[in-house]
Amino acid sequence: MAEVALLIAVIAIPLAIGAATAYLGRPWWWGAVLAIVIFLIAAIAPPPEEGESRVAAGDLVFLLVVALFVAGLTWVGAWAVRRFRATA
Repeated sequence: MAEVALLIAVIAIPLAIGAATAYLGRPWWWGAVLAIVIFLIAAIAPPPEEGESRVAAGDLVFLLVVALFVAGLTWVGAWAVRRFRATA
């Protein structure tokens, strides 16, 4: 179940937030910050296996790369809505 929540937090939520920021006329990076916070909560919140820490040093690079990906998807969502609204 945690993997599904992480997948939704990485793909669906940034696109939806990006679309919402464009629709509301806000800068896309506000939505990117919110999407990254939601992603980090989804990535860190599940309880770790016994004897392991929540975040290891090796996870930081992964979290940074995926956070950049989430910010990019937020921009794509905002760009798509602005483009769609311009042609409609």
